[in-house]
Amino acid sequence: MQKKEKILVAVTVVMVIILGVCLFYDRTSALMARTLSYDLPEGAKVVDIDKHGFLFYRIGYEAKVEINPEYPEDMLERFIDSYGESGRMLSGSEFATLASYMFDNYYSYVDIKPSPAPGSSVWMQEADIPGGHHVLHFMDIEEGDHSYLYIYYVR
Repeated sequence: MQKKEKILVAVTVVMVIILGVCLFYDRTSALMARTLSYDLPEGAKVVDIDKHGFLFYRIGYEAKVEINPEYPEDMLERFIDSYGESGRMLSGSEFATLASYMFDNYYSYVDIKPSPAPGSSVWMQEADIPGGHHVLHFMDIEEGDHSYLYIYYVR
């Protein structure tokens, strides 16, 4: 092997290792652990996530997390422990009004939106995080008996 070939192989190996580290750092569980002030409950499953920004600098994300519909108070306790307040309950009409305004103006880039079951209420919690970051949560019950937590994180 010539010197140029050895250098090319070494650079390629280094780049593959760096890419692997980036992908490991950017995995969903690590991103949420870095940006949220609480841990998701045991058994919670990230159904969908849309990340914004670059691998090492995410400017925001939106996530849909399936949670246990039998214990919504578990999430409320986590909100209180992490952010000092639990949020508030919105009726279906209040949520529809608020959501149309928010998703048309402040969160117009969002693709993952709550779609609560007819006649159900939606829990909303938002908080400013040190460093100028903002997180917005919605909890709802959707078709069937599925309960979801929607997380909108913005730097």
